[in-house]
Parts: sequence; structure tokens; C-alpha cells
Amino acid sequence: MKKLTFIIATLLLTGMWSCKKEELNGIKEDNGAVPGMVSNVTVKNENGAATITYSLPKDDNLLYVKAVYTLANGSKQEVKASYYTNELRVAGFSDTLKHTVKLYAVSRSEVAGEPVDVTVEPLVSPLHLVFRNMTVRATAGGIRIKSVNQFKGDVVIVPLIDSLNNGEWGNLENIYTSDSLIAVSIRGLAPVQRKFGFFVRDRWLNRTDTMYATLTPAKELLIEKNNYFVYQCDNDTKMSWGTTVDLMWSGLFNNEWPCLYTDESSGVPTTFTWGVGPLPVKLTRFNLLTRREGSLYYSKGSPRRFEIYGSNNPTHDGDWSKWTKILTCEVVKPSGLPLGQENNADATAGSAGFSFDFDEDTPPYQYLRLKCLQNWAGSYFIEIQNMSMWGTN
Repeated sequence: MKKLTFIIATLLLTGMWSCKKEELNGIKEDNGAVPGMVSNVTVKNENGAATITYSLPKDDNLLYVKAVYTLANGSKQEVKASYYTNELRVAGFSDTLKHTVKLYAVSRSEVAGEPVDVTVEPLVSPLHLVFRNMTVRATAGGIRIKSVNQFKGDVVIVPLIDSLNNGEWGNLENIYTSDSLIAVSIRGLAPVQRKFGFFVRDRWLNRTDTMYATLTPAKELLIEKNNYFVYQCDNDTKMSWGTTVDLMWSGLFNNEWPCLYTDESSGVPTTFTWGVGPLPVKLTRFNLLTRREGSLYYSKGSPRRFEIYGSNNPTHDGDWSKWTKILTCEVVKPSGLPLGQENNADATAGSAGFSFDFDEDTPPYQYLRLKCLQNWAGSYFIEIQNMSMWGTN
């Protein structure tokens, strides 16, 4: 019995000693020691940012290094980097002036050491480069904005309109992008001369000056779907489930059945052909509404990559030499989530349909052909609920 009591007591003491040791060596240690300072600091200035490299202090209690700095707009910023790395990146600068960044080594008990002052001198920020390269002009039913975003910065182009020509500015739909080449149209504007303003901002709420332009959008018309017709080519893909091409413009919008549904077993890109009216039409854009599968828009036969071809003298044998490729399209899933997962942004975009603009140099065409190169399931078949198209004179 005495031996058993001795063993239990020994185990208890060992456990207490282990817990104490874990507390001393763990992240919750609170010895109040002040860590040393970083050293050997070097700076690589970047566009709107800087990467700072340093040597860590030889301190076993070090947890991270933090950078503290203030932007030109007065916003205070703090960036942290763990002790597993020896560099950090400070960003959000909208000018090319010299800025002081304070680097602190911080212990596990959140005690900061003395700061090291580092001077950074950022290059021209992405939002100013986008603004410098930005051009705006009138287009069918709206305005067209183009720019170059060389460093793929996350920027917002903010368009304004003086609708009543009285100096009171209202907002149009903001353009959020990190694309290297920006080419966006804002539609739904009347063919009336108006004053427009445009500026660029970023997520740190830096903003550029405002560019002003007086523009008159060209008149744009929704093409009457009653004028659409099926033009069957011999090498077009067969339809499944008794569906037909003309279901694409029969007016179904709310995920109704049936819809255009091509053969799932096709081992080559899906194609189908139709006409848009008795005469060639100068096309401006289209909106393709896919069928939702369960709760998912980016799945199964929903198109991911496809091409549009135009012709004014096709033949029913489907001879591709009679056709000209006029548009290459890729649907981008807003969330970037894996197949089978979607969020509210995906649902909103999917329910609105996938819109694409035709190049303004595209000549008028009477016949169109869609070739699906890949759906979201990785094969070729396609499901289309509705197709709306616009054109101009």
C-alpha cells in the first residue's frame, strides 16, 4: 500500500513539474523581458509598397516583428511577420515620398522592444498607374473604360455622372478589378450627352484626381427574340432530352425546364447555330443565362470557355471556312472556390447571367455559332436557359 501511495505521489509531482515547464516554455510565458532590435535592415522599394528584410535578434522569447507606419491619408497601418521569416511587406502608399516605418521585435508576452526606424521610398502606386493609362469613350448604350494595370493591383474605378447637367454628381456602378488589362463597359445609359467623371481608389482609401469627359452613348437596342431562328448545320451537336436550340430564346428565365441541353456524350466541342433576324445585325453584347443545377451555377453543363462565330453566307454542311471567330469567352467564378462549392457572390453573378461585349470593329452578322470548349464539369456539353443579345445601327 505504501509503495502504491509513493508511485501516485511521484506521478502527481511529475505532472505538476511538466505543467510548470510547459507554461514556462510555451507561448503564454510572461517574464516581461524586452526583446532586442532587428538589424541589417535592407529595403526593396516597389510600386505603392516596399519589402523590408532584416536579421532577427537572438532572443528565444521572440514571437514576431511588426511594422508600424502612417499613410499619406492619415491611416495608421500595422503589419506583422512571425519569427519564422526575416522579411515583411508594407503597402498602401499612394505617393513616392519618403516614409518612416518603425520595426519592433515583439516577445511571446507581447512586450515590444525598441523600434528601428526604416525609410522607404515607394515607386508610383498601382492606382495612379491605372489612372494615368485610363481612357474613356462613348459606346453603344453606355461608356467604355480601358486601362492597364501592370502590377495587378486591387483597384476600384469609380464612375460618376451629372445626370441633370446641374453639377450634382451621382454614382454609376463601381468597377472592382485586379486584371492586368482593364476593358469594361457600363451599359443602360440613354443616348443623350452627359458629363462623366472617373477616379481610381484602392482598399486603403487612397484616391486619384478625377478625370472628366462629356460623352454621348450610342443608341443600343435589345434584339427581338421573335426574329431569332434555328439554322441547322450537319456537324452541329445533337440535343438531349428532347430539347431544341430555340428553347434558348423562348423566354424562360427562372431555371425552368426544358432548356437547351446538348448531348452529354459528345467527345468534341459542342456547336449549335442560329440566326438573329432577316438581316445582318451590328452586335454589341450578349447575356447568357445558364441552368442552375440544384444550388450551383458553376457546375455540370454550365459553359466555362466558349467561342462565338459569325457568318453571312453559311452552308448547311457546317463548313467552318464560312465562319469567322468574333469572340472568345471565359466565365470567371467570382469566389474562385473549388468545383461544387459556391458562395453568395457566385449565386448573384450566376443568376444575373454571363455578359460579354463584342469588339466594336466586329462587322454585322446574320448567323451565329457557339462552340463550347469546356464546361464546368470539364467536358463539352452545354446547358443554356436563355440568350439575350443587343445591337446598334
